[in-house]
Amino acid sequence: MNKTIDAVSIRRDYIDGQNATVISGSHRKLGGKDSSETLRRHSPKMHSGRKTASEKRARQRPGASYLQAQVVHYKPRVSVLDKELTTVSYHGLVNFLLLLLSATLVRLAIENYMKYGILVSIPGAGVSRRDWAAMLAGLAAVAASFFAALAIEKQAVPRKQQRVSSSRCKAASVGGSALAQVGVDAGDKLTAAMHLGNLCFVLVAPSCITYFGIFQPALGTMVMMCACIMFLKLYSLAATNFDLRRAYRLQDKRLDRDPLRLAAIERGHLAIGGASSSPDPSDRAGAGAGSDTDVCSESSEDEDEVADDLVGSTAGNSQEAALTSTASMPSMKNSFSLTARALADIPVAGDDRIDAKADALPRPRIRRRAAISAANVLKLVADSSESATPPPQQADPSAAGSNASANTTHPGFDVAVPETAADGSRAISYAVAYPDNVTLRNFGYFWLAPTLCYQPSYPRMAGPISKSFVAKRVSELVIICVTMYVIIQQYAVPTLVGSVKAIDTRNGFWLSERVLKLSVISATIWFLGFYALFHAGLNALAEVLRFADRAFYLDWWNSVDLAAYWREWNLPIHYFCKRHIMVPLISAPLNLPVGAGVGVTFLFSAVMHELLFGIPTHCLKGYSFVGMMAQIPLIQLTQWLVRWRGSDSGLGNAVFWISFCIVGQPLGVVQYYYTWVKNNP
Repeated sequence: MNKTIDAVSIRRDYIDGQNATVISGSHRKLGGKDSSETLRRHSPKMHSGRKTASEKRARQRPGASYLQAQVVHYKPRVSVLDKELTTVSYHGLVNFLLLLLSATLVRLAIENYMKYGILVSIPGAGVSRRDWAAMLAGLAAVAASFFAALAIEKQAVPRKQQRVSSSRCKAASVGGSALAQVGVDAGDKLTAAMHLGNLCFVLVAPSCITYFGIFQPALGTMVMMCACIMFLKLYSLAATNFDLRRAYRLQDKRLDRDPLRLAAIERGHLAIGGASSSPDPSDRAGAGAGSDTDVCSESSEDEDEVADDLVGSTAGNSQEAALTSTASMPSMKNSFSLTARALADIPVAGDDRIDAKADALPRPRIRRRAAISAANVLKLVADSSESATPPPQQADPSAAGSNASANTTHPGFDVAVPETAADGSRAISYAVAYPDNVTLRNFGYFWLAPTLCYQPSYPRMAGPISKSFVAKRVSELVIICVTMYVIIQQYAVPTLVGSVKAIDTRNGFWLSERVLKLSVISATIWFLGFYALFHAGLNALAEVLRFADRAFYLDWWNSVDLAAYWREWNLPIHYFCKRHIMVPLISAPLNLPVGAGVGVTFLFSAVMHELLFGIPTHCLKGYSFVGMMAQIPLIQLTQWLVRWRGSDSGLGNAVFWISFCIVGQPLGVVQYYYTWVKNNP
């Protein structure tokens, strides 16, 4: 057997009349039909499965030299878990962790049942009639404030003779007070005072009813949540209509020539183009002349030119004229009015990224009611391909109102969408012009709409309401609410009872164990509540109202710092704070620094959180207030970590989860529950 067999040189021919198969190593040449067919037909040995020793040796691979000296490490490589390797999938590891978490939760459920039994009771069984009556009274107070706001706005609509409609009245307004120049008259002061009283009522009345009349924290939280939401809605309604009313007086139909963006606060008074709102007798006379066309007097040619610059010209000419007419005016950078135009023009601490993420979300599906057939399917496919890139069409100004000339229509929506300029800003354009929006129907839609920012019109879905979509979202809402109730009664309450004993005994280790155990429960309730409210509830409400903008949240769970979380987890609140708090503070005429605007925004949020959680639990010790104000240094910390280690390190995201879900929320719940138990033995 010393003969060496060269596998490459071995050839075996199978003759089949006209075809011949040549096998040479791994290379086969076939002269006709398939090689497998030929082998089966003309090789009885191979067909029967028996092979000779020479055939077996021919099929063996050539042996390698020095087998135990082969090269194993022949190129540089990284470990699989190294951060430089970005192509590795952790799907199997994630599955294992989910299974492990599920097994842990099952073990906790068994342990809880063996220790406490069944603790779940019928919801509302132990609530007294006094609590129910007080809850209805609080909700009635909230509803009354809405109708009061409607009445205030109806009486605030200017009469036609109060509009600045002639050039001599414009000149008179320039010669008068600065308030008249920006479209504000004496009636607006009374309107603002009435709105302020109504806003105080919508917070004070439900707060007093809840604090003194409702024992159950759940009912009190419901009343205070409705009161806080109504407060935000009414403030937005009043502020938006204030700007629309000013534009109506100034006959600014396109809403792009706001004189207030040229204003500044000088020595405690509003000044614009050299005019001031100081209470001089001449200014009072001028203010009256600027608000009523019947008492307008003749003006000089120079005043006419200044008035045209402030009111009657384009926005660019107005800015240039005002800047050249006064050297004491502040810089025009980040100087805009209180209106929604400032949302796209003023950069606010990362909002460009947030707005880009929100704008990148696709539009909701267009609901159509049609029979399912081959022709209808083809028609729907053709319609969807056409609507993917809709051609720009100018909206009809007569159908969309006097200020809707810059709109484009989109298939599937019954409200035109404003065009986007080259600089990324959107023109202020609504389908309903002021004062046609001051109606019960318009305000009532805003009351129910899933938004906190008032607009005379919103993008709405065309076609019928999808009943199946609403049914799915409502069923999810009901199932999640029942699950949350079971988790609270069966797991959260026993843990909180143990935390009270831990605090009384001053046992730090026991209290830490209670907080960490409660963190799993509170995080579960938090995620379920978030899905129930922001996805199931708001989407169901939006479908019923055909509200098209359904970007209620972004991927806040991927936040690299706390600032990104507070901007992304609740977009209705984010838009409200940006539109009505942040932008007005850093814009003309206040022109505060961005840091001051951030501080005021968090101060406002801290007060609202304290009202929402402190009053229902009868615990006004400032736990929520301190927790919200502590977010400012935590934001600075997480942003520093991101700058130090990069956004891909995950340190900022880890600090967010630890401070918010693992420690922050359960510790706050323990504090409020302990105070509520001690105040209500």
